[in-house]
Amino acid sequence: MAYAKKVDKNQVLVVKALRDYGAQVHHLHMVAKGMPDIMCCYADQTILMEIKDGADKKLTPDQIKLFANWQGGPLHRVNSVEEAISVLKLYDEQE
Repeated sequence: MAYAKKVDKNQVLVVKALRDYGAQVHHLHMVAKGMPDIMCCYADQTILMEIKDGADKKLTPDQIKLFANWQGGPLHRVNSVEEAISVLKLYDEQE
């Protein structure tokens, strides 16, 4: 049975800010349970981000499992536009 995944209230703002900063952003939140909300392509990196609209918002059990077992590239949880941009800035410093 298909269902609509609830999107955190700040996701639109975070995605816009990331794009304005120069990242390509692709939505993943409808791909599978536990999948992070977005994939960013920035500074020759592929970065996955789970967007929450506050530090008190908990990860789902599927998200906890994915974070615990992830063996791929960068995976971040962000709670705000500022946190999302700070993730991209980590890759600015590597260039």
